[in-house]
Amino acid sequence: MRIAIVRLTSLGDIIFCMAALQFIKRHLPESSITWFADAKFADILDHNPDLDAVVKVKLKGLKKNLSLEKVRGEYRRVVEAGKFDVAIDLHGMLKSAVIARKAGEVRCGFHRTVAKEPLATFLYDRTFAPPMSITPVARYTTLAAQSLGIPFAEEELLKKSPYLFHGAGDAEASAGFFQGEGKNVLLVPGTSLGLKNYPADRFASICNRLQANILICHGGDQELETARYIEKRCPSARILPRLNLNQLKAAVSRADLVIGGDTGPTHIAWANNVPVIALFGPTPVCTYPSEISRIVVPPRGIGRPMQEIEEETIVRHAEELLQQQTRTQREG
Repeated sequence: MRIAIVRLTSLGDIIFCMAALQFIKRHLPESSITWFADAKFADILDHNPDLDAVVKVKLKGLKKNLSLEKVRGEYRRVVEAGKFDVAIDLHGMLKSAVIARKAGEVRCGFHRTVAKEPLATFLYDRTFAPPMSITPVARYTTLAAQSLGIPFAEEELLKKSPYLFHGAGDAEASAGFFQGEGKNVLLVPGTSLGLKNYPADRFASICNRLQANILICHGGDQELETARYIEKRCPSARILPRLNLNQLKAAVSRADLVIGGDTGPTHIAWANNVPVIALFGPTPVCTYPSEISRIVVPPRGIGRPMQEIEEETIVRHAEELLQQQTRTQREG
């Protein structure tokens, strides 16, 4: 069976959708899977053994410089990928539904009651409505499983295998920052939305309380400024160089613990079974909790500001996870 999966953006959502791949391959090992993603985020899919191909479309670029020739070029890119037995739209928007419509003999997607853009559902042959009450990563995997008629239970995510991969040389960019002795904690102080950021001064305070080598990653100028603020106030902190997605996957996978908000590097840690403390406040929880994946929200629950999360709570979880890892290494 030739399967096309369409999820164009954003980084975190593509990561969540990728959880479905191992479950598809478990039940349909002979299937061939191609993924359609926006070129800006598509490198997160690199080196995944469950994917046969990745089609990198440039739809975000079209918004800035729209032309008929560029539209035709992206259309050809979709057509040249071939025809698939089934196309599963995990995005739920008109632009993704159009790609699924062109790519698949049978097109599947979200029901109009849960799709981001209900008009997109007119382009599907089959629609499904996974409960909105479950986390996005479970919802996307449920839709993929329902589209293919394979079983899936939400608790299976607790036993998932790591599913983000990097190339042989990608670890070199950050290798010199990791310590062989002691613990390496990767701090992710910035997100794509300011209201999702935990206060920098309190991150600095937390770093000073942890007995670890603190590495700070960043993606843009504002995040770099925040990283410098924390580094200046925490002697054990060092700022990593600007990393591309594959280099970032390598750095996250090597860390003993990742601490951050609702953002890509934190979700990479969850995907690769790296111990992680994910901070959520104004935005809903989107990852799945486990023994090594701690979800921390304000005492009064989701919808409250990030600054209501207590430092003590983060430090306690961090110390527990680091101690747990030390015990596991000794027993091993």
